[in-house]
Amino acid sequence: MSEEISQLIQRKALDIGFNDIKFIEAKPLLESEQHFLEWRAKGYAADMNYLLKDDPINARPEYLLENARTLIMMTASYYSPCPPRPSLEHGRVAAYAVGLDYHKVLKQKLKLLMEDHEIKEALKHAKFFTDAVPLLEKSFAKRAGLGFQGRNTLLISRETGSFNFIVEIITDLSLQGAEELSVIERSPLGRRGNPELLDNILPRHSVPHNDSITCGKCTRCMDICPTNALPNEYQLDARKCISYHTIENRGDIPEDLAKNFGEWVFGCDLCQTICPYNRKLESSLQGAEGLSVIARSPKGLRGNPGFSDNRLPRDFVARNDKIFPEFSPESGFGHWLYLPEIIELQPGKHKNKSALINSLESHKFIDTHALPQITNFLKNQTDLNDDVYDKIFQLKFARTPLLRPKRKGLIRNAE
Repeated sequence: MSEEISQLIQRKALDIGFNDIKFIEAKPLLESEQHFLEWRAKGYAADMNYLLKDDPINARPEYLLENARTLIMMTASYYSPCPPRPSLEHGRVAAYAVGLDYHKVLKQKLKLLMEDHEIKEALKHAKFFTDAVPLLEKSFAKRAGLGFQGRNTLLISRETGSFNFIVEIITDLSLQGAEELSVIERSPLGRRGNPELLDNILPRHSVPHNDSITCGKCTRCMDICPTNALPNEYQLDARKCISYHTIENRGDIPEDLAKNFGEWVFGCDLCQTICPYNRKLESSLQGAEGLSVIARSPKGLRGNPGFSDNRLPRDFVARNDKIFPEFSPESGFGHWLYLPEIIELQPGKHKNKSALINSLESHKFIDTHALPQITNFLKNQTDLNDDVYDKIFQLKFARTPLLRPKRKGLIRNAE
């Protein structure tokens, strides 16, 4: 891959709307793989089967593309400010799910990039992914210099915080002068000799951390978690995580955990919203002056070298001041779900089809065709059983992440 091609890819990606882009050699991250296996052995992956497969390939790009030589790592912001809770009958949705399904949206954006007439030939032997294969994306993104790993285990960019999706293109093109390309971003602050930049997704306690470069002494994400899902720094126990239970868990939620879920009905952002790198993020609107990376709290974060005022330029302007419109609250169901609309999508809640249709007419739909489709579907139904309500649920929440827990799961969360 010539420097001309890499710069062209970078420019095209930023023009499309990605936040940042880095290139890294497609070498396996064997240390990260070992840490992943150790984390999994503790039971922290709960029952997420896609993380429990034998002989995982999570750290080995060559298993995803034969003759893989380069990873093109990119991020896309999904942050939007959350308005006040409309009422106690509303449940909160994690920021990544307020719009349309990111898998589909980012797949379209990546196809747009790869099919660009100026770079199509160069990337003819490439595959692209976003949270769709068992790849340690955060580890590769960190290794590429897109950010550092926070104590909440998330990838944090010093410039744009942690409300970012990670996407990657695996290609057989070799990096020209790979030794000179920035595998670990060399910022003006200097990062050489920083052990935190090792490729460790889940650092062991024996791995030192340079607090002046990453989270400093801040433990806000660990302290705010109401279910203690971050028992050790840099490690997440999914068995206690609100996001896991409200999205991935198909069974009952332990009562001692559920009582601490508060307003969250789909996912949780507490460990992100409390992070100083995110506290000053504003809605990404065209023409915004920039994103403030460090929150100036009333306490001033005194004594924390990781957040000293002289660590970042005061006039910093983000490289990308907008998010893809598909991720905006206006494109989906937004930050708050009206819980009665969820709870009533089950047998026994309506006397007959007419009552059901009348009720649905007051529901929120993001697809104007959804309600007519539901009405037409109901004409041929005799019983209002689970299958009927499953179909209604699928049509109502089509193209959004809210389908993930399925109808019964979302009702469980809402109740």
